[in-house]
Amino acid sequence: MRASETNKSNARLKELMSLYFAQNIHDGDKQELWDYINDPMFSQEVKRLIPDATDEPLPHYTLGEEKQNQILTYILREQEEIEVDNEIKTLPGRLKRIGWRKLSIAASIVAVLSIAGLALINIKSSGESNQPTVVKEIPAGTNGATLRLADGRIINLEEAGNGEIAQEAGIKIEKGSDGELIYRMDTKTSATDQINVLTTARGQMYSIVLPDGSKVWMNSDSELEYMANLVTEGKRVVKLRGEAYFEISKDKSHPFIVKTKGQDVEVIGTQFNVNAYENEPFISTTLLEGSISLRTATEQRLLSPGQQALNKQGQLQVRQANIENITDWKEGDFAFKNVDFKTALRKIERWYNVEMIYDKSLPKDLQAGGWISRKKNLSSVLEFIESAKMVRFKADGDKIYVMPY
Repeated sequence: MRASETNKSNARLKELMSLYFAQNIHDGDKQELWDYINDPMFSQEVKRLIPDATDEPLPHYTLGEEKQNQILTYILREQEEIEVDNEIKTLPGRLKRIGWRKLSIAASIVAVLSIAGLALINIKSSGESNQPTVVKEIPAGTNGATLRLADGRIINLEEAGNGEIAQEAGIKIEKGSDGELIYRMDTKTSATDQINVLTTARGQMYSIVLPDGSKVWMNSDSELEYMANLVTEGKRVVKLRGEAYFEISKDKSHPFIVKTKGQDVEVIGTQFNVNAYENEPFISTTLLEGSISLRTATEQRLLSPGQQALNKQGQLQVRQANIENITDWKEGDFAFKNVDFKTALRKIERWYNVEMIYDKSLPKDLQAGGWISRKKNLSSVLEFIESAKMVRFKADGDKIYVMPY
């Protein structure tokens, strides 16, 4: 029987957690920490000590249950990975070599605590100084977009004041108090040939309430095209380039169609996300609630909640989705759970309007993990990734060079 099983104390638990978050814990102490975490007698104390162990000034702060459980999951995941690693040491050489290539940020550090906004926990590494990753600080993106009306007028929504900003063919267009764009049907005789285009640049996101009450959140570098009254030949139709999250109002008489390059998504009323960036290897459509019909030139599939369809040149593959990775941008975070490393960095590129340039010696099968706020400056995000000691970054203006650590 281990000493940790016979002589456990809250003081020792706090000491072990402090060592863990400082990345200064030895294997024997790790095993002792896992003994505590797996002991139901200490479950509440473990969660209570999570903020204390980070050296953050949190005298009046309590972590929510969800964040507590996420952090504990990450800690225990490292235990599972080490146990698996011990088992594969007797297996063929190639299998032993693949483990180091995973960029397991989440296994060794805790990313975000929500304290008056989101803040990065300070991770201490013995004998190392915290040099800034980015010489020129680049702030996080903002809430903004450009609206092009049918008559050719262009409105910068970041600069426009709240209230009515335009009228067009029986449609009132307003900017709400929280910054979103709102369409209101002013008459029953609104024109059907008035095309509007809403565009977000890199480093912008925006939301819009369409005339039927449906709401759309647009991610960076995206474009939504639609009729001002929304309805075309009995259907509600929008065209999307980039990424958007949809909450569609139910209207059985007028199906809602989202058109992207290479596919149509048809719904009655539901919630889903479409990622159709041209620099992604496929179009991904993820369903959260309701049902959707997805159609390409050669296939048609029905999706159930929690499923994601990957469309590569018209061929569909349906799988279960990690919803947190899909909707992170809408919630103001970067969530990377077993995400391809370059896919994760493309999210960062679009939000901070930078270009990632990869060293040729960088392994091709890196994966990212962890989560951090999109409200942080770019340097904080890159330093967070660097702390896993798998890659490092060098900035030259808006170009970010990615190299092995």
